[in-house]
Order: sequence, then C-alpha cells, then structure tokens
Amino acid sequence: MGATCYPAWVSTTAYNGGATVSYASVNYTANWWTQGNEPDKNNGGPGSGQPWTSNGACGGGATATATATATRTATATATRTATGTATRTATTTATRTATRTATATATATRTATVTATRTATATATATVTATATGSCDPAWKVNTVYAVGALVYYSGQNYQCIYAHTSNSTWTPPASPTLWTPIGACTPPVTPTPTPGGTSGTIGYHLILGQSAASETIVLDGGNYNDLIMSNMIAGVMLGHLVEEGYPGIQFNKQYMYGSIMGQMLQENIETSEYVSTSNLLDPGSDQQGVMSAGQGGPYQINNYVPDMVAGGATAEGHALVNYIAIQKNIGYTVANNAAQLSAATPPSFNNKYYGPMLPTYFHYNDMVALNIIDGGTGTPWQPEYNNMLANFVNLPNSFLDIILNVAYNEGYYGGLVTSYSLEGATATAATVATVDSYVAAYAATGGTFGQYPYQVRYYDDQMYDNPIPASSASATVLVTPTNHIAYPVSQIESIFSNVFQTLSYSNGTAAAQFFTAAQAQTAFNAALATNNVSSTVTLDLSTLADRNQIFAVLDTAIGNLETAVGMKFNATTTSQL
Repeated sequence: MGATCYPAWVSTTAYNGGATVSYASVNYTANWWTQGNEPDKNNGGPGSGQPWTSNGACGGGATATATATATRTATATATRTATGTATRTATTTATRTATRTATATATATRTATVTATRTATATATATVTATATGSCDPAWKVNTVYAVGALVYYSGQNYQCIYAHTSNSTWTPPASPTLWTPIGACTPPVTPTPTPGGTSGTIGYHLILGQSAASETIVLDGGNYNDLIMSNMIAGVMLGHLVEEGYPGIQFNKQYMYGSIMGQMLQENIETSEYVSTSNLLDPGSDQQGVMSAGQGGPYQINNYVPDMVAGGATAEGHALVNYIAIQKNIGYTVANNAAQLSAATPPSFNNKYYGPMLPTYFHYNDMVALNIIDGGTGTPWQPEYNNMLANFVNLPNSFLDIILNVAYNEGYYGGLVTSYSLEGATATAATVATVDSYVAAYAATGGTFGQYPYQVRYYDDQMYDNPIPASSASATVLVTPTNHIAYPVSQIESIFSNVFQTLSYSNGTAAAQFFTAAQAQTAFNAALATNNVSSTVTLDLSTLADRNQIFAVLDTAIGNLETAVGMKFNATTTSQL
C-alpha cells in the first residue's frame, strides 16, 4: 500500500500548478493549469510538456471518475474564420482567424463572408424531437453562422436549425420555418436587477466603425463579467508595467494601454457573452474549440505565439513567449519542445481566465522589443522610424503607442501599418496625438479591418470607461456618453489579483521556477493600498475616472511590490527550462 490518496481527479475541475489529485490509485501533482487532461495519460514530470507529474502509488482514497456532460449541440459546427494572413517576421507567416464582425463590402477582410441561401439544392435535414418546457438554449443572434443542428432560443421558444445559413435581422426563427423548427417552450434566464451603486449597463462589440453597429453585447448588470474584466485589466496594467520597465521614461496613454487586453478579448474572442463567472474558462462555449487547435492561440487568437520573434524560427532563443520566466511554468509546453508546439493543439491554459490574459500581454511586449531590435535595412521597413518614434514618445505625453502595438499584433510587422504609424510617431506632437485619437481617424482608417482594429479596441474601452463614443455608424462627430458602471469592492480586486498571480512564476534565472503564493500576492496588494492611501473597505467604479486611476495605481504598485519581494523583474527572460 502506498501513500494516502489525494482527492480524486475530476475531469471538469480546473487545477492550477501545484494542485494534487489521485487517479486510479496513483497520486499526481499539476505542473501548470490544466483541465480535462487525464493524469494517467498526460504525465511526465517537469520539462516533459505534460501537465501532470506522477508521485507514485497510493491507497485509501476515492477513485476518480471522469464526469460526462450532456450536450444538446449538434456535431456540425459553424465556421467563423476567414482567410486573411498576417506576416509577423521575415520567415514566419501567421494565419489569423476572424472575429464575427459584419462587413459591408466584399474586400479581403478577416470577417466571415458566408451568405445564407434558401434554395432547395443540397438541403441538409435534421432530426428534431420536441422537448418539454425547460431551460433555454443560447439566444438567437443576427450576423451569425448557424450550422444544421444548431440550437437557439427566441421569444421563449427553443429552435433547431434545419438549414445552414448566416442570420440577419429579418430571418428570425418564427419567421423562417425553412431555416428553423421549434422544439419546445423554454424559460429565458432572468436578467439580474442592478444593485444601486453597483455594476450595470451594456458593452457592444464586434462592429466595423463607420459601417455597422455592434452585433453583440454583454450585459453588465449583476456583475457576471466583473472578474473577467478585472483579470484582463490586471493584465493590461502588467503590459504598461513591462513597457515602462523595458523602456524607462516612455510615455503612453495609460487608459488605453491598460484597457487593450480586455478590448482585444471582446474583438478576438468568439463568444464572450457566454462567459459565466462560476467557470475558470475565458470562454466555455462549444465554438471556442475552433481557436484551441494547432496554431490558433486561444480566445485572443495569438496565432503566432510559438516563434522567436527576433530570430524568426521556432527555436526559443530568447524572444519567444516560453522564454519569459513569469509565464513559462504555466504555458503548457517547454523550451525544448517549443518547435513541436507549432503543430500541437493550443494548451488549455490559454483559455484560463486568470492566466490567459497575460499571454497577449507578453506577446505585445515581445513585439515591442522585437521591433526595436530587428534592423535589417530595407528588410525591415519600419526602421529607423520605429526607433525614432520610441525616442520621440519619451517626450510626448499620452502617445498612441497602444495603437502601434495593436496593429503589430493584428496585421504583423510587414503589413505597412507599423511603418506608417512609426513614421507619424517619429515626429508626432500633441496635435498629432489629438488627430490620431479622434474617431474621425477611426472612421477614415486605412488598411481595411487591420486599420480598424486598434480603434475597435479603444471603442470597447471607451464604453467601459464612459468616454464619449459615436452615436451611430453614420457620423464620427455626433457623440454620446455611456452610463455604465463596473463596481468593485476592493476586497474583490484583491481576490482577483491573487488568483491571477498564483498562475505566474518567478526565479532568479537558475533556480527552479516557483508559482507566486496567495500570501505573497495579498501582501503585495495590501501594501499597495497603503502606499496609495486607498481603503480596503471602499467600492471603486472602473467607469469613473478618479476611481479607475486609483485601481490602476494600486495594481501597478502591487506588481512592483511582488518584483521586490522575489527579486525578479517581470520582463526577465531565460533560454532554459526553469
């Protein structure tokens, strides 16, 4: 008989690195965040690329069983990707998947262009069984690709798709019997009543500025999205922290830089509206698996997450994501098997709501560093303008650095926009910043959807921040001010901060990496409250400028406190597996 068995592994439970479980009378320890990976089939110890390490036989514990989850979805999956490609290095091409944004023209964009047809040719039929009154399927939406068998609800009734199509505002399920068939009444979810002084409002996303309105919304009332938003804001503050650490003195618009990661999630993620706060997944929807396959990069669609962005190959020579110590231990693969990851499925950790947002954070920072280092003459069209821009931004308050990083992320280095914005930034003045910041510039943006991208991200931030936004797609100058509220008791921010940093690791560069502990994170956070004279008992509203600045100051200070506590800067890299 071996050691006493740890708690039984459960297939639907998300485990952070260091968690202990038992399975089939063997104890295991998680190497990083993992969910659904059976320990007996996915173990190999640190450095193996496997999520579990076997600790040997055990006895006296419960036997784990995988939890089967019933699903009503059909096997057919709607295709949501387009065919645009973006080259990020001289030797590497990254195919980026599309977000579900409607487009008014037939130009080569990253949006889906499937057009519904209602002719009788090649009609696919579905076997439909009516059901008794029960819970509702996902709500029917416009501008959405539906495959045969897809389930939705509309006006208290569940429907099943019987003909593949892309929905529009007139083809509602009741009005389209050739597309949908009713399968039973249902009870729609109740929208929570907003608490006075609490979280309320809506954020619209997936749109083309100047062409179409937002096709989707998240309802803030009730606070379901609060932890998702804050984990992304913490990642955004980390991005700003890394930038200031790597390029001391550089100035940028902190509101937009800190909000970039959340704005990107809304634009890149397939179905943010399906998020539920009781899950650790950024997106629990079935469609999410489409961006978890090889080369996709998860909810933020970091398609080029494997290559070394300076060396240009798949060997991690110092400028690949896996080289950053803080994210290495939880990333789901190793320095040694970095190249093999090109053809492997995106690791489950990319869909974790506490760890996942840090990946686009580090990808952005890595882009910034790579663009600075790479200088191959005519082979790098953004130089010397890019480095001249960095120098100019030291003396330019509220620069548009976030826009440059977002076009690099979305279009790649060689698409033209990095070069044009670098050229503009090299001689930019306060007047240039005002022009670039204007929604007039967004409506006139060149470069197709690539040119739109940084402004889409900012538009989503402006809704969170209650900044003026265009009232419609018809005019960039007629503005309205949202009335959203995203309220956080300071204790909730502390809890989310702790959960985020327990997914990150530290090392002196030679010793084995260790995950931050809850105690370390809480100590750093509480010291930051004291430094910034913020009470631990107040509630702060992200949508109010004064409160937002307090949140940002506390988070940035707390990140610095953690660095001091462990003696490591968060932009530290290694070519070893720690």
